[in-house]
Amino acid sequence: MDPKENAAREALKLVRSKMVVGLGTGSTAAIFIKLLGEKAKEEKIKVRCVPTSFESRRMAVENGLDVFELDQVEGIDIAIDGADLVTEELYAIKGKGGALSREKIIGYNAKKFVLIVDSSKMGDELNGIVPIEVLPFAYPFVMRELKKKGIPSTLRTSLSRSGPVITDNNNFILDAKMAVEAPEEMEGEINGILGVVENGIFTKVSGVIVGYEDSVKVIEK
Repeated sequence: MDPKENAAREALKLVRSKMVVGLGTGSTAAIFIKLLGEKAKEEKIKVRCVPTSFESRRMAVENGLDVFELDQVEGIDIAIDGADLVTEELYAIKGKGGALSREKIIGYNAKKFVLIVDSSKMGDELNGIVPIEVLPFAYPFVMRELKKKGIPSTLRTSLSRSGPVITDNNNFILDAKMAVEAPEEMEGEINGILGVVENGIFTKVSGVIVGYEDSVKVIEK
């Protein structure tokens, strides 16, 4: 079986009827949304879903799930999402799909925040591209401030249209190349730059489910 599907199926076991479920964004999260729709229909369970993007909302509706906004629920029981890179210490980089701000809001406010990945997404260190959502007006300033910290960044441009990628919040994305040696400190430091909405360093993760072809590995705090 596909490793991503194995991880998604394992995460499905954490969902019970009457839960409020945060739905992540991306290819692995998409598998989970489809499977959750099947579970809800086959087992006749009721769950309320809070999506992290327009795309995950669309997929949830297509799969027969009930969709709600944050102001329509009192809390989130569990959030299930994918990741670009995760360490054994449960630090992660997310945001390749551009939904990092909503993903962090949903994930950090959930009682349990679980990432589902295939084994290729596991690493010993957080070295790579960290997405940063910024106000369009402020992106040149943010790039200069990052450069002062020794962090090179580029404005993410769209592959399907001319110009920068626009998030669901109508903001831009900077892709910053860095080695994140102190995740919690760096997360706060980047967010302290004026014009930054949110960054893709995730430090408040409850657990990760790693999918392999014939098994899964669960890492929890």
